[in-house]
Amino acid sequence: MTLVTTSRRSTPLIRSIAKDLAFAMECSYISRGKRGLRDIADEHEYFIVVEQHKGDICLVLYHEHAPVLCRIITECEPGIREQGLCRGIVTSDKVLAETLPPCCRVQYKPEKNLYVSFDGPQKRSMRLIISPGEIHAA
Repeated sequence: MTLVTTSRRSTPLIRSIAKDLAFAMECSYISRGKRGLRDIADEHEYFIVVEQHKGDICLVLYHEHAPVLCRIITECEPGIREQGLCRGIVTSDKVLAETLPPCCRVQYKPEKNLYVSFDGPQKRSMRLIISPGEIHAA
């Protein structure tokens, strides 16, 4: 089972992104609090940490204790969903689209600008703009 969590000292924006992402991916969300990454890794094969690092928002995907993918979010565009609920995520990032399928449904839509979008609860939607100089975790 996949899990979405935050950094230990998260902001309201970070928690909102993490909760809506977990909702879209149909997976669990926990507020990390004082739990270490080792504790989380022991309980979940895949998990995503949404954190703020030097002013940027980072999405880091872990698989079996190791980070496998990191994306830096340069802009967050919250919105109101006017159509029906779409589960899973939509992205123009091919590597992300190829890496996430064990965790959730992913729809790849090639575009020049990299983004991740998903629907949250209560008619919310979110579009995260990815930095073109993304980081691949080793």
